[in-house]
Amino acid sequence: MVSKQTDLVDYSSVSDEKKQELRHTIQPIIKGDIPTHQKFNGKILEIYSKDRSNYTHGFHKYPAKYIPEIPRWAIVKFSKKGNVVLDPFCGSGTTNVEARMHARNSYAIDVDPLALLLTKVKTTPLDIKKMQKAKNWLLNAIYSTQDIEIPDFPNRDYWFRSDVLNDLGVITANINKIEDSDIRDFFIVCFSSILKEVSNADSKFLYALAISKKMRGQNNRQINARKVFASRVNDLTPKMISFSKSCPRDYFFKMIGKDARQIELPNESIDLAVTSPPYLNAVDYPRAHQLQIYWLNLWKGKLSDLKKLYIGTEQVTAREYKSPVKYGNPTLDEIREKIYEIDKKRSYVVYKYFSDMRTNFLEVKRVLAPNSHYCIAVADNIVRKVPVPTHAILMDIAKEVGFKTVDHFASLLMMRPHNMRETEKMNAEWVMAFQKEA
Repeated sequence: MVSKQTDLVDYSSVSDEKKQELRHTIQPIIKGDIPTHQKFNGKILEIYSKDRSNYTHGFHKYPAKYIPEIPRWAIVKFSKKGNVVLDPFCGSGTTNVEARMHARNSYAIDVDPLALLLTKVKTTPLDIKKMQKAKNWLLNAIYSTQDIEIPDFPNRDYWFRSDVLNDLGVITANINKIEDSDIRDFFIVCFSSILKEVSNADSKFLYALAISKKMRGQNNRQINARKVFASRVNDLTPKMISFSKSCPRDYFFKMIGKDARQIELPNESIDLAVTSPPYLNAVDYPRAHQLQIYWLNLWKGKLSDLKKLYIGTEQVTAREYKSPVKYGNPTLDEIREKIYEIDKKRSYVVYKYFSDMRTNFLEVKRVLAPNSHYCIAVADNIVRKVPVPTHAILMDIAKEVGFKTVDHFASLLMMRPHNMRETEKMNAEWVMAFQKEA
């Protein structure tokens, strides 16, 4: 059964009327940093981020990013200068940027190829003079080059107009001439950040699914990809300069693999782990990033093969969900059985998600030093109209494998992913702090 350690709130099933009541009664409003001196014991907080776009945090859109204040709270509360922080699901690198800014060493893991690029760029300070010199050369070069080779990939001409394709080809050809790999990668991220904006995709959707009515009138829409790229470079360069000037240099950041279930680190080598794992209703990251993955050649092979590698994926075979499977947690198994009666496949997806997260918990516990902490931010879910108290089940699993919950709270989601099934959208993100029991 769900742990009785605290008075939990199943916010996913709260009515709109009740939400308004909660907004005016029990939930504290926090603007900026989350206090580290107090215990929250399951409270619902309304947190307004002040740093969502500061330094390199706002470099690139990425699905389901958590605000910097959450990993910052964990880093300040549960680690000290010079410690080593791990994010086993690094996403766009929010935890690792915060670790760097707070004089901690850090490691990152993620299966998503765009995540690996973003995290590397966002945590790597640059030589400012060299970067500015490269920027000036690049912004001149993209207007002096004309005919270039354009990469070929599935549905390329569906997603991009021919004139846009030519502009994008010119930009990438010149970026690739930059010798310094770190500076080159910075401009690749600038380029990546505009791809969807200059494509035929409807910008209000997370996935490149549909061409909007505006964009169907191709000849009426003005798209100048070179101008958009130059504008983005001019926007992001000051942020990179600010980050490069501010972050301590005597600390390392390393990418150490792609699987959070097999962490390539020695036993007891980490002082703190902080992460926001994939949603149970997994965001289809390869689908969301397909334009970047194809253009930048970040994955060789079918996207369906990449999808299979993600925790929370729905890329499972009929053989796997042919018969019901039990986890052993009464609450989880009851939920899984309800979903199985409606949708066998998604019942198995629920089981597999928690099974994989258990494996991750065991690996993180192995690499954590005694009495160190693992902090997780995750949303509760609704699958086929069946509420799944994801955070409470994870608290049970944590206890099962040898962690104790030292605190937890809910942060109301001010921004929610587009394209998620309307009946399965989440309203709050639960932040849990677990301590490895000696």
